[in-house]
Amino acid sequence: MKEHPTTEVIIKKAKVDKKIIPVVNWLNGFLQETTMKDYPSIPKVLNDYLNLDCIAFYKYDGSQIRVEWTKKKGWHQFATRGRLFDKTDKNFGIAVDIFHQTHAETLTKAIKDNYPKAEEAIVFMEFVGPHSFAGLHDSGVLNVENNDPKKLVLFDVNIHKRGIISPKDFISKFNGAEVVYQGKLTEDFIKKVREKQFPIDEGVVCKGGEGHKIWMCKIKTWDYLKKIQKFFGSSYGQYWE
Repeated sequence: MKEHPTTEVIIKKAKVDKKIIPVVNWLNGFLQETTMKDYPSIPKVLNDYLNLDCIAFYKYDGSQIRVEWTKKKGWHQFATRGRLFDKTDKNFGIAVDIFHQTHAETLTKAIKDNYPKAEEAIVFMEFVGPHSFAGLHDSGVLNVENNDPKKLVLFDVNIHKRGIISPKDFISKFNGAEVVYQGKLTEDFIKKVREKQFPIDEGVVCKGGEGHKIWMCKIKTWDYLKKIQKFFGSSYGQYWE
């Protein structure tokens, strides 16, 4: 059976073959990315959670950002949902400075105070501006004069070897996404969200359970549905629930 070369072998060869260097850079980025935990996809099974206790959080209409912390390196790695980035990144580089200026110190303290044995953690945040929409942030694309200032809103925390913390622990130990509602996930509550009877725009993310039994679901407003249908036309479905 033919053996595939290791990354080390490829890198050694790249020193004498400049054509391979771009491949090596891609491979190293891929390997780094696989070591950073993804945020779980939120399933489209709203009715499965009817009448369960939940906490409903305001759903910010931005882009997901992940930041990794270790005791040795501190906050050292940033990623979107699909790739790593640093402060030189054209689209998300500003998020690095925003994070260090507004969140790094308080999050470090919260992790150390509440999880003193934790060696690693990942925080999940929403990168958003005042007019951000469906993951779009460019003022020209959005047809607005300005989409600043941008901010990062914490919406979940993963502690190494413990997993994503429960929604109750999140609101008691961290300052993050606004809580819209606490109670049973009922048809009446869903109806009120759809009709924007709460101070929301896109909708809410409902979370419940603890440990390995944490569940989540999204509820979006009818107004948001109309907005994405107008903006994206027939491809609006990927921005719905």
